[in-house]
Parts: sequence; C-alpha cells; structure tokens
Amino acid sequence: MRIPRCRLATLAPAFVLIALALPASAFAQASRTWVSGVGDDANPCSRTAPCKTFAGAISKTASGGEINCLDPGGFGAVTITKAITIKCQYTEGGVLVSGTNAIVVNAAATDKVVLKGLDINGFGTGLNGIRILQAKSVRVLDSEIYGFVRDGIDFEPTNSLANLVVDHTHIHDNTGNGLLIAPPSGGSFARGHLNHSLVENNGCGATVTENLPDPGFVFTTRCGTQLLGTGGTNPKLTALHDAFTQSDGTGGHGLFTNGTDAIIVVGDSEITNNSVGVEGIDGGTNGGVYSFKNNYLDSNGTNGIFKGTVNPSRRYRRAHRRYH
Repeated sequence: MRIPRCRLATLAPAFVLIALALPASAFAQASRTWVSGVGDDANPCSRTAPCKTFAGAISKTASGGEINCLDPGGFGAVTITKAITIKCQYTEGGVLVSGTNAIVVNAAATDKVVLKGLDINGFGTGLNGIRILQAKSVRVLDSEIYGFVRDGIDFEPTNSLANLVVDHTHIHDNTGNGLLIAPPSGGSFARGHLNHSLVENNGCGATVTENLPDPGFVFTTRCGTQLLGTGGTNPKLTALHDAFTQSDGTGGHGLFTNGTDAIIVVGDSEITNNSVGVEGIDGGTNGGVYSFKNNYLDSNGTNGIFKGTVNPSRRYRRAHRRYH
C-alpha cells in the first residue's frame, strides 16, 4: 500500500519518537569499541567518537568483542559479565580506584576474558586489583597491578575448571597477596598459570588455598586464609620464570599453600627476601609447594623446604625449547 506524501509527513515525528524511546540494547552492539581520555560515554564508542570509560564501552560492545584504548587515559573501574577483550598495550590504559575493586569478572562459566596492557592502581585504598568470581578463563597480560589493601589478583571462581593465566605482569605493593587462588565450595580444579612476572612487596607473594580467605582480611597470619574452611577442592598454581621477592624485606611468604590438595609448582624462579620463602600447611599427602627445576630459594628469613620435586617430562622439554 502506498502512503500519501502528506501522510508520511504526519508520521515522521512519530517515527523519531519511537527511535528515541528504544533502549541502547535494541541497536546492534559493535564487535570493536574505543575509549579515549577525552571521550564521552554518550558517544557510540567508535574510533571517531570514542567513549570515556570501560564501563561505558562494555555496554556497547558485543559479547566476544574487544575494547581498545585510542590514547592515554584513566578509564575507570569495570564489572565484566560477558566474554570480552580489553587491550591497551600501546598506550596508557589506566584504571585508578579508591575504596573499591578495580576490575570484577563475573561472567558465564563458558566466557573467556582477556585483559592486556593495563595500569591498575588502587591508590592505597582500593580493595582488589582484579577479582574473578566466574569465567571459563581469564588472561592478564603485560599489565601492572599495585596499591590495593587486599589482593592484586583475587581468583575465587565459583565454577569448576576455571583457568587463570598471568603473563609478563608486575604485581607489587599490595597489602594482601600478589595472587590468591581460593575457589569457594563448588569451585573445584581452579588452575592458575603465572609466567615471566615479578611479584614484589606484597603481604605474601602467591597463595593457593582450599580453606577460604579470612573474613577479617588479616594477611599477617596464613597470608589471609583460614586455618579451616569449606572451600573448593584441588586449586593449583604453576609458576615459571617468575620472581617472588620483598625488596624492602618486610613481607610474609613468597609462596604459601593451605589445604589438603592446594598445590603450587614453581620452576626457574627466584624466591628471595621474604620472611618465609615457601610453606604449605594442612597439606595431607598432596598439598604443598613443589619445585620444578632450577629455583633460587635463598636470603629469606626462613627459606622453608619444598614438599617435593617435579621432573619435567620429555614433552615439556620439547615445548619449552620451542617457546624460547
């Protein structure tokens, strides 16, 4: 049916009102969005009209999409509830917070999240740098995390088989742990992989526990974990080519495990200048800190003793040579 021209003129204002009334979600989200230090969250987050914050951009980015930093800026705290990549490795991707978490990941158990090239600053009052509650995997790459009163990275996944990768990252000057792996009940087989990273001047370097975090956040005792708890099972951290150290000589443990099957395997790494180098408690027959070739454990108040050694398989040696 053909609508007369006069009728179209009458209907045009109504079409405009309907379009304005539609929520942002009614429009297609972009697979790639941009933020800028001089952007505006009212913008569509395109390259020519970037947003101001990660929180503003994430609502306009499709699941599985990517947020990039167009130029240096402070882009604020963000809660991630879907598969997303945030990459700012070519400029200053700043996240500075006070009194709260900087980045919270609470996505679906099938979602993958990547965070690369971020400068995450707690300003001496922020809670956790990155707090992970649920996701299939989270990768933290080429970043710096510092100045938080709890943990640099707090990995407490409620889903089983969650995976964390931290690579080429400097985690320092946090009151709690540089890295905490503490799955709650139901979150079994949480796995962390720390590579080529410096974990420095934290309350403790890296802690893996089945016995849940201390609700009072007292990090001077058991690195902020409970003596007994009802947490998840089989948490594990593999740490290769890292340094766990206290350049000011005031921190607690370099590596600490708490729980029957809480395990850290460390290789080609430096564990120095801590009050205690390595320790595992409530370890049963499995839990503890294991050495995987060529560690430098020295100059700690108490060096501690590895629970055992893990020999590299032939397959690992071939892969290691290819990687380097």
